[in-house]
Amino acid sequence: MVHHVVLVGNLGSDPEVREFGDQQKVTRLSVATHEFVTKRTGERERQTEWHQVVAWGALGDRAANYLHKGRSVLVEGRLQTRVWADARGNKHITAEVRADRILFLSRGNAGRNVAGDGPGRADEEAVKDGRGSSQGRAVATHAGPTS
Repeated sequence: MVHHVVLVGNLGSDPEVREFGDQQKVTRLSVATHEFVTKRTGERERQTEWHQVVAWGALGDRAANYLHKGRSVLVEGRLQTRVWADARGNKHITAEVRADRILFLSRGNAGRNVAGDGPGRADEEAVKDGRGSSQGRAVATHAGPTS
């Protein structure tokens, strides 16, 4: 089975970094994706979905250093859910994307590869968690269970 999420969108706010007691850090990103749908009247309407993304360790550090509100990104990772309780003891379930790779999509020819493994493409910057190449294409895939 394949468990893979690819998002291409814009940051809705600056990254938020949180530290835990044993030197662990997590960076939270809020990413908006858009699609256009045609109503029965023929009018096109833009619909926006918001996605919560978490990036751990060095990947999160690099994202926090280089990303800002409004920046276009491509995020690859996996969907995860977690259960947590608020201050009143109410249980909540949150679905978020755990990032394995983040590509900074830039405008023009100013992009550079911040992952540090060779020259970057002219229109993108790459950040990864050390498990793959930073060269890759922005390809959206969706695969269901295989039999």
